[in-house]
Amino acid sequence: MKFSEMSISARTMSALGEMGYIDATEAQEKSLPLLLQGEDIIVRSQTGTGKTAAFGIGLIEIISKDRTKKGLILAPTRELALQITKEIRSIAQNHNLHIFAVYGGAGMGSQTASLRRGFDILVATPGRLLDHVQRGALKLSYTNIVVLDEADRMLDIGFKRDIDKIMGMTSRERQVLLFSATIDARIREISSEYMATPAVIEVGPVGKVLKIQETFISMTRAEKLQKLKDILMQEPTSRSLVFVASKRGVEYVCNKLNDHNIEARYLHGGKSQSQRERVVRDFQEGRFRILIATDVASRGLHIDDINHVINYDKADSEDTHTHRIGRTARMGTSGKATTFVETDPLPPKKHGRARGGGGFGSRPSQYGGGNRRPRRY
Repeated sequence: MKFSEMSISARTMSALGEMGYIDATEAQEKSLPLLLQGEDIIVRSQTGTGKTAAFGIGLIEIISKDRTKKGLILAPTRELALQITKEIRSIAQNHNLHIFAVYGGAGMGSQTASLRRGFDILVATPGRLLDHVQRGALKLSYTNIVVLDEADRMLDIGFKRDIDKIMGMTSRERQVLLFSATIDARIREISSEYMATPAVIEVGPVGKVLKIQETFISMTRAEKLQKLKDILMQEPTSRSLVFVASKRGVEYVCNKLNDHNIEARYLHGGKSQSQRERVVRDFQEGRFRILIATDVASRGLHIDDINHVINYDKADSEDTHTHRIGRTARMGTSGKATTFVETDPLPPKKHGRARGGGGFGSRPSQYGGGNRRPRRY
């Protein structure tokens, strides 16, 4: 179905045309009509299926026609909050709507000033949103459309208590839109708490990412860096995202590539918010083609033309692996994923615990010595 066949205003259609959005994805085609009718919905879909535009178009259409409506979008990470805000602002460019984000890692002062000027759509991470509520910068009682994006990830991080507090402050006459990669017992539990009779929309196969050519390569730890260089050299025009387990490891791999005239930059939680935003923006705009990152980039990094995801270190769970490789093959395109599998024997246990990365991740000795287990992010 084309967007022009839906009940979407001319102003929004004009913006979608400028963005190159002509045909609706399956997630958009199934969810938008119900959303526009004011129904609660649960949408199970992987990343890259156009869900941000689905709820973004819906919120913009509803709020532009009824200014008593106020939208709140909760996201698990600051990167995802920024990505959502950017896309929704683009869709709403022909409407006079106030859309902005509040998230940790940025100054409270400017965010507070924006909140006090009022908003139509607010994108927020749960912790920072509650900080502003506690300081009296905003009240949520008039918020009557709530989007829980990547709800499974928010539960993984431990935001359940924060989400409960936030939902308890919003209007009782509210519409709730829940988006998740899985619908498990936890998702069913929170949906029963926050929704009455939601419509359930499921897109694509459960637990799989489509159109990804995935390869696993076995090697020793000592061979990994050379293999990475070989792959990157063989793909001189490919945009690649390389996942490494620790901040220390990310910097080590990035520096080694740069030493061999392979231009790369890195992203991890140790960078300031402004530095992280600059790296993501430059990667999006094609100013460099190889990004080395921790799992801070496994969710919320929405770049449509990443060709190759390389797991230099294995993910610590199947769910994280799925979200990592989901950075490629977005919006119906194809992509590649390569995972390095270490063949080194595990070191002997000491004091009842195995040292190093065990079955997942990397060992600190790979990154220049030291016995401390690397921290993730």
